Amino acid sequence: MHFFTADLHFGHANVIKFCARPFADVQEMDAALIANWNKRVGDDDDVWILGDFTFKRLEIAKDYLQQLQGRKHLIIGNHDYFARKHPDELSDVLVEITPYKELKLELSGHTAVLMHYPLLFWNGSMRVSNIMLFGHIHNNTYCEALTGKIWNALNVGVDVCGYRPISELEVLARIRAKNKLLKRSLNGPKPLTAAEIAALGADLTEPDEA
Repeated sequence: MHFFTADLHFGHANVIKFCARPFADVQEMDAALIANWNKRVGDDDDVWILGDFTFKRLEIAKDYLQQLQGRKHLIIGNHDYFARKHPDELSDVLVEITPYKELKLELSGHTAVLMHYPLLFWNGSMRVSNIMLFGHIHNNTYCEALTGKIWNALNVGVDVCGYRPISELEVLARIRAKNKLLKRSLNGPKPLTAAEIAALGADLTEPDEA
């Protein structure tokens, strides 16, 4: 199974205040993020981290990564200095490091365009089967209002996803629900037909929200 997440900011105390995270301190936050991740992700799963994992130094970043289950892929964000400076020293904890990825999802047949920053248009963005996943904006209400009008795109940051990675099935269900509510998008085609909404994955099993 593929899982997606972004903006964990491990070890960053100030993000608790900036994003109103429900943790008393950074130790509690880090412990919760690790526990939530490992509760959902198994060793045979792939997790795509869409940037801002941590801006701590290499040794600390590797320690966090080693505590997390699954095969981990990093879509590099603006705070991931450890990965920018030491990409050759992370092969034991990260499958790959890249600023951008077009990922074919075998389970659903969709293509997921992965980047830290939200895009208004992307490769294949007018196709119902090509979705865009991003982070960076956390739970900023202004940015959420703007990106909420981008058809077929989803913020997978932990601040809006229960402080946990979300599965491919959950991603598709969230995008399907978001598209259904959009009366006018910034980037998409005319309002979706019932058949187009169904093509987003209505035949798939609904995700476990627990």
